[in-house]
Amino acid sequence: MGSGNPTLCALTGVEKRYGGTTVLGPVTLSLCAGDVLGIQGPNGAGKSTLLDIMAGVLAPDRGQCAYADPARGRISYVPQELSLYSALSGLENLRFWGLASGLPAKAAAVRGRWLLEQLGLSDKGVQPVSAYSGGMKRRLHLATALMATPAVLLLDEPTVGADDASVGLILAMLRRLREKGCAIAMTSHHAGELERVCTRLITLEGGCLVSEVNAPCQD
Repeated sequence: MGSGNPTLCALTGVEKRYGGTTVLGPVTLSLCAGDVLGIQGPNGAGKSTLLDIMAGVLAPDRGQCAYADPARGRISYVPQELSLYSALSGLENLRFWGLASGLPAKAAAVRGRWLLEQLGLSDKGVQPVSAYSGGMKRRLHLATALMATPAVLLLDEPTVGADDASVGLILAMLRRLREKGCAIAMTSHHAGELERVCTRLITLEGGCLVSEVNAPCQD
């Protein structure tokens, strides 16, 4: 299923094996501009493997994952493991990731301050990340992936360990990105969370795509 908007990512017959065991696939699906695709399923269903393939971290053993021209070079991935430097401040982390993504220094500073404001971290921007709560780290982790404005955003459990207020701020940011035409794919184990922001839901079981439905977001 798609949204009718331009397709930015298309997976065709994608499979991944470890040894002689197929852990994912075959999976065929598309991700369109303005889509928020929720990926659900039990542990070991292949959710993280699917995101890793979409992010280019893993190569499929069969099939292909293709991106349209508007998305190439504009893919951001937020894995479960935090990619933050604890000794640096929040703003310093964002400046680092902005420079790494090719932003000029002045633009990285401006973008970083804007993202801190949007995610409720303005008053914490000069504090070291080691002093942040779990939810604050999750918000900052998302912000690092947004330093270069993505066309496609991939998120693996972006709210794990976050408090309710942080979850609300993270999902609000995802809704704003959706409205601007960003294509998003995300996983979550939190009951009802995907329904709050996703436009489509797929379910994986044993590496296979067993269902796909439209899911008009509730918020």
